Amino acid sequence: MDANTRFDLTGKVIVVTGGNGLLGSAYCQALAEHGAHVVVADLPGAHPQQAAKELSQRTGRPALGLSCDVAVEADVVALFEQALKEFGRVDGVMNNAAATGEHLMRQGAVFSPFEDYPLAVWEAVLRVNLTGVFLVAREGGKALLKSGGGSMVNVSSTYGVVGPDHRIYEGMKFASFPGYSASKAGVHGLTRWLATYWGDKGIRVNTLVPGGVENQHDPEFVKRYAQRTPLRRMARREDMVGMVVYLMSDAAAYATGQQYFVDGGWTAV
Repeated sequence: MDANTRFDLTGKVIVVTGGNGLLGSAYCQALAEHGAHVVVADLPGAHPQQAAKELSQRTGRPALGLSCDVAVEADVVALFEQALKEFGRVDGVMNNAAATGEHLMRQGAVFSPFEDYPLAVWEAVLRVNLTGVFLVAREGGKALLKSGGGSMVNVSSTYGVVGPDHRIYEGMKFASFPGYSASKAGVHGLTRWLATYWGDKGIRVNTLVPGGVENQHDPEFVKRYAQRTPLRRMARREDMVGMVVYLMSDAAAYATGQQYFVDGGWTAV
């Protein structure tokens, strides 16, 4: 099998949660361009059905858009039931949905000092970022088992591996917050557990670890982040897609239980 064939995703059915977000939409585009049938799953307000329709028009590949809140068990169960009903199989799961600072800014308390941190906000973040990942992994794993195996990629963050440099947030309207780091660290533990649990069932489970992705941030923050990073810039969303295609493809057939960093060298400092 030549290298190009190993990266070919033709005919593979891949479910992407958070599929119409900043990174999720880039993942969906790249996967479809490499031949996959993509299930775009996201909150109703993110319009996943429209996103799937447009993805199919751009790439010529069948795509399905489904509404799903990963924090709601019934939604996640229905997501994989509908994916199997539509395509007959699931070959990949991109466990990408997350509650980030941008999503939670309307809840001003998300950036509270830790000494006064509200329990309700902490629990709301973990409900999406860790319990949601668990639910998608559980139901996605069932679908992969029915299909004879496949690849699962859980998305974490550098802040699930190393502590943030709080200095770069000084004077900003946003900051790193504890529930995000704690939940993303939990994703790594779950990935390793699942990799060893499903290893003999033909299911590979890995973690993608993105660095900070520029998204209309304050220019001063972008400057500070870049100065802290060996490649001297924040990530662009397209920087992540090569790793995603690799992990979903047969090129990664012997890769499981690992953390794949795409962070410009942030964690090397």
